This record gives sequence, structure tokens and C-alpha cells, in this order.
Amino acid sequence: MTSTTLPPGSLPTPSTAPAPGAELLTSGRWLGVLMLLSFALGILSNFALQPLAWSQGGMLASAAAHGTALGGAVLMDLMLALIGLTISLLLRQRYGSTQPLLTMFCLAFSVAELTLCLVEGSSLVAMRTLSASYLAHPADASAYAPVAALLKALRNGFHYSGKAFGGLGLLLFFVQLSRARALPLWFAGLLLSATALQILTVALGFIGLDAPLLMLAPLGLLYPFSALWLLWRGLPRRA
Repeated sequence: MTSTTLPPGSLPTPSTAPAPGAELLTSGRWLGVLMLLSFALGILSNFALQPLAWSQGGMLASAAAHGTALGGAVLMDLMLALIGLTISLLLRQRYGSTQPLLTMFCLAFSVAELTLCLVEGSSLVAMRTLSASYLAHPADASAYAPVAALLKALRNGFHYSGKAFGGLGLLLFFVQLSRARALPLWFAGLLLSATALQILTVALGFIGLDAPLLMLAPLGLLYPFSALWLLWRGLPRRA
């Protein structure tokens, strides 16, 4: 056995490796930050900006007048979908070896949500263009109504589809965190129940029923608290 002798007066070089658990704490905090950002963007886009497109006389009369807000909503939705994809990639990197199927399906749902977000955004931009043409040619108003109805139906279909895939991805996200003990089991159970209720709300929209927005309230209350928990505690060392 050989030993290494340091020259006289020299000191060992301190290790620059991160402390045990520091990387997991940082990853968990990044997840928390991304979750809070996605929550804020979702609230602003879906409940503040997009409704402007069909307020005060309907889509034909309002979309062009609120074109800037509508364009902002499209960009926010795109950022929201990209954040979801980033979260799925982080989970795939962290738990891919221990939860391969869950991380794979979560990533697939995020890709599907991003694709539908792009199509929904295109339909919203088309609404703005149609509204501008309608306002410029008021004499032909009756000719625009069928096209407006079709565009709105397409937007709703893409919107509900994207939210369905987003809800399924979120359900798998909380399942992964639950299996990894990143959240208390009782809290994870509440989050899973609230996410299932959100998916049910989207399903009601698919079949043409108006679901009360209060059905989204449980997830709206619990989701930011789960993000704050990850900001505080990070991820556990073992999945």
C-alpha cells in the first residue's frame, strides 16, 4: 500500500463537491419555483385575459379590441406548456430509473399538452383576425357568425383536450412525488383527489355541460401549497 506525502507547508485542497442532499434540495426548489410560475400564468391567462375575447358582445365584437391581451394570453399559455414540459424532464432525470413508466407517460402528456396549446393559440389568433375583419365590414355581419361559431368550437375543443392531458400529467406528477415521499401522504392524497376533480370538470366541458368553477377551487388552493412545500423541503434522497 502506498501513501501520498504532501510537500512541506502545503495544505489539502478542500473538496468542491456539493454537500449531500444539496443537489436534491436545489432540484426541489426549482420545481417549486416552476410550479408557482405556472400557477400565476394559468390564472392570468385563463381567468383574466382570454375571457376578454368573448365579452361585451361576443367574440366578433371583442377579440380585435382586446388583441394585445389575447396575444399575451397565447404567449402565457405557451410558456405554461413549456414549464410543464420542463418539470416532466426534471422528473424524468430524477426518477427515470425508479419510476420509468410514470415519468415516461408524464413526459408524453406534457408533449401532447404543448402540441394542443400551439393549436389552441393559433385558433385564438384566428379569432382576433376574424374580429378585425368583422369590425371593418359591418354590412356583412351575418356572414361572419357561422365562422365565428366554428372557430369558438374548435378553440374549446383544443382547450379542453389540452387541459385533459395537462390534468393527467399533473396526476402522474403527484403520484411520482407521493411514491418518492416528497410530499406527506395525506397531502398527496388531497392533491390527487383535487386533480381528479379538475379532470372531471374538463370532462363535463367535453360533453357540453357547464361545470361550476368551484370544482377547480380545491386544486387552486392546494397546488400553490405543494409548490411552497417543495421550496421549503426539496426532494428526498431516495425515490
